[in-house]
Amino acid sequence: MSNRSLVSIIIPVFNNQSTVEETVASVLAQDYDNLEIILVNDGSTDNTQKILEELSDQHENIQLYNKSNEGVSASRNYGFRRSHGKYVVFLDADDLLVDTFVSECAYVMDNQRTLSVVYTQVQFFERQSGIFKLPKLDFQRLLTGNCLTVTAMIRAEMFESVNMYDEKLNYVEDWEFWIRLLHKYPYFHKIEKPLFLYRRRDSQDSATDLNEKNESFIDASLYVYRKHYDLYKNHGLTMDVLLDKVNEASLYKRKYYNTWYRRLFYLVKRSFKRK
Repeated sequence: MSNRSLVSIIIPVFNNQSTVEETVASVLAQDYDNLEIILVNDGSTDNTQKILEELSDQHENIQLYNKSNEGVSASRNYGFRRSHGKYVVFLDADDLLVDTFVSECAYVMDNQRTLSVVYTQVQFFERQSGIFKLPKLDFQRLLTGNCLTVTAMIRAEMFESVNMYDEKLNYVEDWEFWIRLLHKYPYFHKIEKPLFLYRRRDSQDSATDLNEKNESFIDASLYVYRKHYDLYKNHGLTMDVLLDKVNEASLYKRKYYNTWYRRLFYLVKRSFKRK
């Protein structure tokens, strides 16, 4: 029996028949010997169910759960409630882990017990290549825009203590979660290696791509701002300061979100005037 801490890899799956086998294979290839893999089939309508059943039949450490479609936040929480790991990693069903991701993150977690999260550099693949240059993480910056991807190693007891994912959100849900986690547990560590591979699909039909097109980012961002208004205010992010920071961030975001920021400025301003 391994003396390493149990790590739970939770993979929500919705109509990912073309990518989920590769994703699971990257987890099975980890050089870490105490893993449980939890697959949550979120009401898929393609051939995903059959693929997941075959994977769970072939590997003892894979658990498969089927549920009606509720979205990624509910699926992650559903998987977490059925997990047993000391640490948890959420992985989308089209992304990949380098084979040392778990071992390197768990080593840091085991040796720095105050940490809530360990994350790594991110490498794009498929439609886009190169390093995903996320902004440097500090809490003030996090309030104005996300600085992490969803895939990182989180201490499970801390994840649960901040009430997991907000199931009202299925876009920027990770950003809103990171705000709550790092407000309560501010210690984190970044591994300066690209150990997480983030797919930008050739088909441009990922949840991120589709939400960018229909401007879901705007509505979700407004929800985050309103939910945490007191936190913004307590950190000195008045209306003018916040808009300046969002404007600065938009220079980075423009190539991903086109002209969302123009409408966002107007809606955020109107939203804060109601306070």
